[in-house]
Amino acid sequence: MDHFVDYQIEKFSFMATEETPRITQQWREVVEECRQQQANSADRLRIALLNVDYVTSFELPFRLQLIRTPQLIDALRRELALNRKPVTISDSRYGCVYSLKSDLSTIPDEYRYRFSNRIRRVTSEGVTNSPYQEIARQVKAPRERLRLALESGLRVTALDGLFWFGMQRIAADVSMLRRAGMRIATLEVDVADNLTATTRRVPAYQAAG
Repeated sequence: MDHFVDYQIEKFSFMATEETPRITQQWREVVEECRQQQANSADRLRIALLNVDYVTSFELPFRLQLIRTPQLIDALRRELALNRKPVTISDSRYGCVYSLKSDLSTIPDEYRYRFSNRIRRVTSEGVTNSPYQEIARQVKAPRERLRLALESGLRVTALDGLFWFGMQRIAADVSMLRRAGMRIATLEVDVADNLTATTRRVPAYQAAG
């Protein structure tokens, strides 16, 4: 089984369908600054909050490859004067906007996003992204994708869940599957990627017993 995963990102595009050129440029600069600094998760979030007019809770994990985003936000709210307001994602999902601006009235209330990527998942066994991509093609619901992957014997890292299954909070979905009777082991895996230019440990899950 893989104990180190190198995500070789050849294409990564995540943006709102009605995103303004200003916001697009701000995010481009944030990602580049994070890469140059090899910033850790908390620093990536801080850089984004300080340099983008506003961010949504939905986009942060994808744009910055964040794990446990709510906890990171809570920690930074003690440091930064963040304001927030509720928003709707894709007609039915609820989220929040965060901004250093005091007046949030001009910030949109609804968001839709487009996400496309081309990523090579490389382990000691070689390129291993095909099983995850196949599951994503077969099943639409993120939690069902995770269930199928675990039943297939795959080890699923938090980044696998983000990149191929559309899962922002994989731990919550793992908890739901456990409550439904599925035995799932938790471990940590070292991962690297060329988008953030960092190596770190992330949670990973596999079927137990």
